[in-house]
Amino acid sequence: MIVLQPVLKIHASDGFALWTVASCGPYGFLPLSGRLGPAEACTAVMSIAACNSTDTDDDSHPPGPAAPFGRFLHGLLTTDELFASGGLQVIDTATGTGLLQRAGREARLA
Repeated sequence: MIVLQPVLKIHASDGFALWTVASCGPYGFLPLSGRLGPAEACTAVMSIAACNSTDTDDDSHPPGPAAPFGRFLHGLLTTDELFASGGLQVIDTATGTGLLQRAGREARLA
């Protein structure tokens, strides 16, 4: 059987202490599904927040707060269109062969 599954690129979580995240290698891929446990779901939020936490030089966003938690979540709370690194994983379950098709620079989250 061929399985198609969206995946999210996981950013390094070393030193991340704002909430509990799953222990997984940095720059790996987390398969997304309705079966994610709490730690995996928190890891997904951490990665999406990390992709959207950059400060901009224009006036489209208010400046980020000084507190670490607020600064980290700033992009999630002030950006109209979030983006995340990831792609689509294709796996042949009979042979275990897989293919990962990365989304370009970013995937828009609706």
